Amino acid sequence: MKHASIGVCSLCLGTRELRESHFLPKALYRLILARGNRSPHPVRLTSEGREQTAFQATHRLLCAECETRFDQNGENWVMKHCYRGRGVFRLRAILVATNTLEANANFQLYSASSAPAVNVEQLAYFCTSVFWRAAVRDWYIENRKYEAISLGERYQEQIRRYLLGEAGFPNNATLCVVLSKLKSPALTFNFPDTIRVESGYCHRLHIPGIDFLMTIGKRLDEEQLTCIVRSPVHPVFVCNEGDARAQREVLKLMGKVAPPGFEYPLVEGSESHR
Repeated sequence: MKHASIGVCSLCLGTRELRESHFLPKALYRLILARGNRSPHPVRLTSEGREQTAFQATHRLLCAECETRFDQNGENWVMKHCYRGRGVFRLRAILVATNTLEANANFQLYSASSAPAVNVEQLAYFCTSVFWRAAVRDWYIENRKYEAISLGERYQEQIRRYLLGEAGFPNNATLCVVLSKLKSPALTFNFPDTIRVESGYCHRLHIPGIDFLMTIGKRLDEEQLTCIVRSPVHPVFVCNEGDARAQREVLKLMGKVAPPGFEYPLVEGSESHR
């Protein structure tokens, strides 16, 4: 039996008994298990190689109340509505049953405000909680360190108060949600990463069927139009861009980089083992 660990909860800042908090939801790991295989555990791919492992990054970070807050305000809903395998993609199915705001050969744009079953607040809370966890400390995946991303001290505090229910969605932040257009998206996910963009910094998270892109900066006028939180139509994109980026990252880790002017064909996710 594990001894109780008393400390300061990183979210509510209260001195409480701390739980073994997951960096990414346990449900996400369960989702990508190759059930029926002799060894069903996920394959972790890094620049050092690939290995099959059951290890999940955890740390005594949150109290029980804040753990429940994360579950109820985002994780449970998003895990139910992301791509679940075998053609089950509830979020996309809800949106494509409505009329498009805009469409061309590359993407379709839908309005979540036209689909009451789409919980915009849960989508925003979920990904923001993951970005916050990625910023609040370094995480260790067995003997490898995942270095914390930087949200900026001021913005990180705004996000903490938003997650705690003490403030609205953080100032100077926008969130773009992109759904996969593939019939069978890959059952993969990545730890959050950050890129520099003209208007600030873009933090990215990929889970099965969904890409989240949260941009933080002071010049976000154009991004407001595509922000699922700030735009009154609550836009959601359906295209192949998120899948293509995830595939490029996987190929790069495998040592395969497309030559200039060439793009590897985008492949559907394989579920033959399920």
